[in-house]
This record gives sequence, C-alpha cells and structure tokens, in this order.
Amino acid sequence: MASTSIFVLAPDFPQLEGLEMLGGPYEESLRTAKRLGYDGVEIILGDPACFDMATFTALLEKYELKVSAINSGGIEYLFKTSLVNADEAKMASALEKLKSSIRCCQRLGCIQQVGVARGGAVPGRPMRWFKACLVEVLSEAARHAAEYGVFLVLEYTNRLEINTINTAAEAREIVERVGSSNLGILMDTYHSYLEDPDVYRTILDLKDYIRHFHLHDSNQGAAIIGGGANDFECIMRMCGQIGYHNWFSDGLMTLKYSEDEIRYSTTALRKLYEKYGL
Repeated sequence: MASTSIFVLAPDFPQLEGLEMLGGPYEESLRTAKRLGYDGVEIILGDPACFDMATFTALLEKYELKVSAINSGGIEYLFKTSLVNADEAKMASALEKLKSSIRCCQRLGCIQQVGVARGGAVPGRPMRWFKACLVEVLSEAARHAAEYGVFLVLEYTNRLEINTINTAAEAREIVERVGSSNLGILMDTYHSYLEDPDVYRTILDLKDYIRHFHLHDSNQGAAIIGGGANDFECIMRMCGQIGYHNWFSDGLMTLKYSEDEIRYSTTALRKLYEKYGL
C-alpha cells in the first residue's frame, strides 16, 4: 500500500518565510511524525557534510519510520547556489552538494528530489540555454545516482516561486531529453493546480513519469484538511488508474494545524489508499 511522509527540516535548515514546517532536533521531529500518524519523513537536508547518518538511522528504527526522499532545497535556500547558474564555480558546488545528498539517499534507501535547486533563469541567457544546461547537469547527476542505485525525481514548481520549469510539460521535456532510466517526475498537487490545465488529467498524462508526489491543497494546505480546491479523492482515484503505489509527502503547513487535524488527514489518506488500491 502507498505510504505518507511528512517534510522534516534538518536542524541546520532555517524555517522558510510563509511556511510552517516541522523542524528542530531529529529526536523531536521524528517522534512527532510518528505521533501524527505518518509512515515516514522527507528530509529537507541542510549541509550533507553535517548529516549524522548513524544517529538519524537509529532514530528511524526507534520510531519505526522510513525515509521517502531527500529534498535538495538546501542547495538553493541554504547555500544560495544552483545547478544552473551564471557562476560556473557555484554550479560545480551545487552539483557536488547534490552528489553528496545522493550518497545519503543510497544509505537511507530513498529517492533524491531535485526542485528549486535547479536555479532560476540566468539574465542575458535564453531559456533554451538554461534547459540545455539543466539537461547536462541532470545527466551527470543521474549517472552518479545510478552508481549508487538511487532514483532521481525532478519537481516542477509554480512561477511565483521560481521562473524555470513550471509545468508538467516542461518537466517531461527535460526528463525525456536526459533519457535516463533513473530520472522521473515529482508532481506537487499545489504547483500543478496553479500551472497545469487540470490537476487530475495531468496525473494521467504523466503516468509513465511520476515517481513521487507532494500532496498539497491549492492553497499549500495539508491534504484533506487544507480547505482549498483540490479534490483528494479524485487525485487518489487517478493515482489508482495509473497504478501508483509509492509515497505521498506532505508538510508545508504542518504547524498551522492541531495534532488532531493532522491525524485526521493521515487517517483519511490511508483509507483512500485502500479504497483505490494504492
């Protein structure tokens, strides 16, 4: 059956303005994740060099949790660099951070997310140049990930957050140009609501590419309880049609809700997984 994970900020990762994510020491965040009814966590990693793998894996065992993915947002938000950048030294640094994160994924048995770490449009350079650079760097990242048996997912994000790769069609173009068997697409239902013609149809259109979901409402809220426009039962029905059985990750606004509300969300999702054979 499909599983639900929650975003967990690494202790060295600051809260992002406008979001309310679970953070602090891993002992506290993992204990909370378990209490709220999640099956695992998606780590928004800070500096891979500071990640205490031994302590973290011991905590996973203690709380009977798994890791769905490592999120690469720290490359952009913490280190202020990106995989495509006007500064070649910054590009090289970003790729090395990503490779270090990929090696952490291998030890945790999870996938590697690539989202805003791709970077924004470079002034004076056309979008075709940006896409060509992104294809090149993702090809290198995919080759490295393949050596460690790690799968990569490219997340497209809305234009209010970043001005590159905003739609499902653009993400699919990049993945097809890379042409690696270990690169797929991460679909966030919040970003899709803003950028794609139809969230539900997009799931069907991406059936051969989707390997991970960020399950958020149209207002960034939590699934089921967010009060937005996304129909999560319809989303699950579409996922059943494409045979999706992997992780759904949530957590941009976790601290906004009471624990009872979050537990209602995780319980309701589990019922929908069972109903639609996920």
